Amino acid sequence: MLFGVVGFVLFVIVLRAVACGGDDEKAAKKAPETATQRLTRSLSSTQLVGQTIVSPFRNAGPGEIPPAIRSAIRAGRIGGVILFSENASTVADVRRLTDRLQRITRPGALNGVPLLVMTDQEGGQVRRITDAPPRTSARAQGAAGVGVIQQQARASATALCRAGVNVTLGPVVDSGTGVLATQERLFAADAPTVARSSRAFINGAHESGIAVTAKHFPGLGRAQADTDETRVRVDASLDVLRSQDEVPFRTAIGAGTDLVMLSSAIYPALSPAPAVLSPPVVQNELRGRLGFKGVTISDDLEAGAFAGASSPAQVARAASQAGVDLLLYGTTTDAALAASRALTADLRDGRLQLNALRTSVVRSLDLRARLARSCRPAG
Repeated sequence: MLFGVVGFVLFVIVLRAVACGGDDEKAAKKAPETATQRLTRSLSSTQLVGQTIVSPFRNAGPGEIPPAIRSAIRAGRIGGVILFSENASTVADVRRLTDRLQRITRPGALNGVPLLVMTDQEGGQVRRITDAPPRTSARAQGAAGVGVIQQQARASATALCRAGVNVTLGPVVDSGTGVLATQERLFAADAPTVARSSRAFINGAHESGIAVTAKHFPGLGRAQADTDETRVRVDASLDVLRSQDEVPFRTAIGAGTDLVMLSSAIYPALSPAPAVLSPPVVQNELRGRLGFKGVTISDDLEAGAFAGASSPAQVARAASQAGVDLLLYGTTTDAALAASRALTADLRDGRLQLNALRTSVVRSLDLRARLARSCRPAG
């Protein structure tokens, strides 16, 4: 079934690209070009696509950077990495690893902006760096109140920044009583409490200069299965999604969340495609209705939610053309690099819209330039 869904997404995007391409060109001519836009225009096809790819390297030994990752960074074929506890598990060890990652020479002006280095540090069972807060789960933090949440977020961001991690993949701003609640990953079951908690988290993390990621839009708290493992449908009505599940995301956007992660579940009230592959969800709902202007990011594009797709490249194409700025791979380096190659070929062959891709890369490079100033690990 996913084959048909992806085909539908690609068909819709091709129509949108044909209709909107001329308008994008006119808008670009009206406004003076920024330094980031100039940088983006200087990149080759490989380098431009690469800035949308975030790769893991989970089979390396502790503290090791595999040759494939070194080569990809040098060539500009990836723009960021995601770290897990098997890469390094203490602040000091992570800092040694991230220093080495950032020292790898990148093409041209890309040396002027840091790599995105991200990890999951929610607390409880989702905690990659053992000596960094928060130690308690989101549920426990939520029960303790917004003051504790803000303090924990500040302390966590400080530790992550000291470790050289500049993006935290949190907070979880979903609400409900589904599988994420049983894993204690939600601040609360009700949307208003989650909204207040999310604002406190974002405010606290921003005090330490790190970028934060509200996840999983348009809300995964009702899901009764894990998208990491299998395909998931969330059968809430459009009214319920907008009046309840999306409320914490609206609050997070108002509080200045830097990134929003798209859910890999299917929301029939919004689209027949998984949210991360759906132009109506990414462009109409998140950017249009909620007014989000920051960086969009996928959840793991190798997850069980995409079982049935013929290749990582197929899913990557759909996500990119739906308007997702950063394509995150949390399982294998091979899939991330395959996506990078496939999208580069699509760009060269005209199947991927150049203006839309440049807009995505400008957003992520602007974020990276800000992080170079705000999250500067102490020496």
